[in-house]
Amino acid sequence: MVVQAGLTPELWEWLQDRGFREITHRPDRRRYRDVPPALVATLCDAPRAQWTPLLKRAVEEAAKRPPVKVGAP
Repeated sequence: MVVQAGLTPELWEWLQDRGFREITHRPDRRRYRDVPPALVATLCDAPRAQWTPLLKRAVEEAAKRPPVKVGAP
């Protein structure tokens, strides 16, 4: 998920508790999916009580993508 402006520290901590991380190391062997930007924005704007169902929906609608390469080629 590409995090957009508007992500609160509380939401980021909640996402980290569910396994979300920044891409910060090599080699990065995690698999990524593209979450629709509209759902990311909705999640950022939603009250906490709606985060779980919105995240579930975002994951269900996410599209697989190739692994991300970090650092210089």
